[in-house]
Amino acid sequence: MKRVSLAIACVLFASTSCAAQPAQRPNVIVIVTDDQRFDALGVVQREQGDAARFPFFQTPNLDRLAAEGARFRNAFVTHSLCSPSRASMLSGKQTFAHGIRDNRTPFRSEHTWAHALRDAGYRTGYFGKWHMGKQEDRPGFTDTFTFVDQGVYPNCRFLENGVSVDTKGWVDDVTTDRAIAYIRANRGQPFAMFVGFKTPHDVRTPAPRHAPRYADVSIEPPVNRHARPPFPAPPAKPWNPRVPDTLNYFRCLQGMDDNIGRVLDTLAATGLSDDTLIIFASDNGYYLGEHGLGDKRSAYEESIRIPLLVRYPRVVRAGLLIDALALNLDLTATIMEYAGVPVRWSQQGRSLAPLLSGTTPADWRRDFFYENYRDPEYPDVTFDLVAIRTERAKRVEYPGHPEWTQVFDLVADTHELQNLVAEPTAADLINDLRMRLGVFKRQAGMTGAPVLP
Repeated sequence: MKRVSLAIACVLFASTSCAAQPAQRPNVIVIVTDDQRFDALGVVQREQGDAARFPFFQTPNLDRLAAEGARFRNAFVTHSLCSPSRASMLSGKQTFAHGIRDNRTPFRSEHTWAHALRDAGYRTGYFGKWHMGKQEDRPGFTDTFTFVDQGVYPNCRFLENGVSVDTKGWVDDVTTDRAIAYIRANRGQPFAMFVGFKTPHDVRTPAPRHAPRYADVSIEPPVNRHARPPFPAPPAKPWNPRVPDTLNYFRCLQGMDDNIGRVLDTLAATGLSDDTLIIFASDNGYYLGEHGLGDKRSAYEESIRIPLLVRYPRVVRAGLLIDALALNLDLTATIMEYAGVPVRWSQQGRSLAPLLSGTTPADWRRDFFYENYRDPEYPDVTFDLVAIRTERAKRVEYPGHPEWTQVFDLVADTHELQNLVAEPTAADLINDLRMRLGVFKRQAGMTGAPVLP
């Protein structure tokens, strides 16, 4: 692909934020954790005050990243499962469009920001977790240091440009070591990197330096623990405020946070801080007892909300808070706009650049479409479902099970305790959400679905 300058791209695509763009193309670092909840950030726990469920949790380096850039307070995934979400982050497409519906299917599309930036002259590197089944290649990335499938926390085996190598140490430390080396080696040319941390996916093994941490912490049960889902689910376990695995969730995140600091310090030491776009996100949320659930794979807030931080000092004002709806789908268009590379394929995401310049376009989304599917590996606890999430409400439908339909007013009921689907006083809300979700389903090619209450 012929290299396209930022100025030309702004003319061709009439970007709403090009006036704020620097002439120099930024380096790009996308950092993605695995199963990190939206509120698993120290800055969010402090913001929540007395309502904070994990007030003990501290993430000084993620907090620094947020303070030096923008924090999205309403960021979501459109499919709360690892591989589908990551495919969306790379392509800007939703699951129904890119086709990755489970964690076993390889993703080999050429419609990704990695391909586009590589063809436009960027050096592209992938480090850490890929999480598309047992796929070994990393399409679009020139240089790779990555592991297959889930990997392990201690002494993980990596593939270095396709060659198996043994490593010593905690997996996210090892990933960061190589990512830092890549930054230093490519400081003289534009580079784009994806850094995939294993943290905090199970089986959780903290870095040894954090294994003793939070030994005296007790975690309160969630207020919606007994608001059980409509579908069959395993019985909720008796609440234990000091479950080791739950504490290890936060201990692992603590080690990951250390590595965020190392990356930021490296950028400062190499003089690249101002000219590097950093996007930090998780591939989905995670239940820690909410609705009596673990895992994710459904449409409650704890599953679909994610942390999303963006730092780019040349453009993004430090400490910016953004409340507009942002999606994992939006990473691709955002990266490509800042890099001055045109998007040449259809996608459902859109650039976050206007929001990051402090402006919310009049036509910015007010809702989004969510999807999830029954997993053949877990047929008894996963189900097909679709949902619409607006700025204030949510409707969830389970094809074939109209009796499971859920409607929530998220302003009055932030913890999704009261299903309004049969509430006469909510008739206008119910009908509005049903019609809007129907439009999304038709756009996704989901025709012939039963009419649900």
